[in-house]
Amino acid sequence: MLLYTITGTLLLLVIPGGKEAAGLDPLQYDASMVAAMRVAQVAGQILVLALPAVLLARLHAGGGFHSGKPLAFLGIAQHVAWRQVLFAVLGMMSLQPLLHSVTELQDLFLWPALGPSGEAVLESRRLMDALIGVLGGIHSFPEALAVTGVLAFTPACCEELFFRGYLQQNYYKALSPAGSVFFTGFVFAFFHLSAANLVPLTLLGWYIGYIFMKSGSLAVPFFVHLLNNLAALVFLHAAGSTPEVTGASVVFSLWWWPAVAGSLLLFVFFMHRFRAACS
Repeated sequence: MLLYTITGTLLLLVIPGGKEAAGLDPLQYDASMVAAMRVAQVAGQILVLALPAVLLARLHAGGGFHSGKPLAFLGIAQHVAWRQVLFAVLGMMSLQPLLHSVTELQDLFLWPALGPSGEAVLESRRLMDALIGVLGGIHSFPEALAVTGVLAFTPACCEELFFRGYLQQNYYKALSPAGSVFFTGFVFAFFHLSAANLVPLTLLGWYIGYIFMKSGSLAVPFFVHLLNNLAALVFLHAAGSTPEVTGASVVFSLWWWPAVAGSLLLFVFFMHRFRAACS
């Protein structure tokens, strides 16, 4: 986490437009600053997550990449079973109402109860949301492709290589299957440096770790992570077009909690099908 922050800062200092962006509120960014932040985001993920994961996997597995051992260590060499991908993605989608509820309940009750500390957490999240909103701004089709690459594809690829492919594999060898999922989920959540999203990110990390443990193929968590990021982008733009709909108004709606219960029943069903596809 420390290296990621340092690397991102150094990249901003050398990328044209990045030095100015580092000292401003995201809402004040111009086009060159947004481009610099996007480049820094992609470069930081590759340099701090993906590249170390691949090199360390070679060290742990032994043999060159031509042997396939480092890739097999990361779970890349495994055959992709599309039925596993399908039910894992459907399971992730059916979890979204619960994760959204956890976030909103924290905002309504936990953070206000913590006084100034809770306000600081919400302010930090506001700035992060503003940054993501600026980086996710789409004004043309080429920019839509760029945003998808920066905020969806690159994090899904690099974070899964590091957290599931490398970190969880090592926890698996040192602890146990359940322990590897448990600790990797926590590290995955803490890496995002967002106290406001710590609980939902931990739950999501446990889920992704579980499906990797069961499938053995990094392709499964990659596609789940990718679709989760794409869904977040769609929600970002949908929320911007309907500002009158708030999280509190949804959570306190009469239909919401029956919908959450129904989505959890679907989750159980999809997980049953996923485990069957893994057997």
